[in-house]
Amino acid sequence: MNDVSPGNGSVLVFDFDGVILDSAILKRQAFADLYDDEPEKNRRAVVAYLNRRGGQPREVKFRHIEGQILGRDAGESRIQELCRRFKAHVEQRLLEAPAIPGALEFLERWRGHLPLYLLSATPEPELKTITARRRLDRYFVEVIGAPPDKVNGLRNLLARRGHVPADTVMIGDSYNDYRAARSNGTAFIGVTADPTASPFPDDVITTVDLTGLEMALSKL
Repeated sequence: MNDVSPGNGSVLVFDFDGVILDSAILKRQAFADLYDDEPEKNRRAVVAYLNRRGGQPREVKFRHIEGQILGRDAGESRIQELCRRFKAHVEQRLLEAPAIPGALEFLERWRGHLPLYLLSATPEPELKTITARRRLDRYFVEVIGAPPDKVNGLRNLLARRGHVPADTVMIGDSYNDYRAARSNGTAFIGVTADPTASPFPDDVITTVDLTGLEMALSKL
């Protein structure tokens, strides 16, 4: 089949931003840009929060920013308006964002040989539009977005497809991805461009990009 074994994972579940596309920083900047008119102290607090909280639905992030950082009693109309502005801000950028090094090559090698899934906190209609327009959907058995959150999304996927958690590997770049894997009993590989600033516990196997994914999987 291939000269290189993918290791111990027979079912692979990928996050999207920061794992398939180099778009995690792009999205964090888009969030921060919506608060450009805030005082510097508030802007710094927003950026610090966003750097810690990858892998969550945008509604969750906006509710936290509005309520906990800015102290506003933001109603649902305000949250949805922020979501609409955010979507407009990033849509074209996501269509142009480069792939993470090694991602497309890995997917090309293993599609049809292993069940590959995409699980993202991006709203599902948007995620399916982006992946279809970039022809990324052809690599995956399913493209799954929010809602629900990652923990429940992964749980639902395993139940729906009858996959055994012990045979499944979640591949993500945020602590929220790691938490989803741990909550569901699957293995986990972390993707972190800067291992010295990894958001994961020290015992988590990581790779800087997907050129090293086969090697990382072989260590599980």
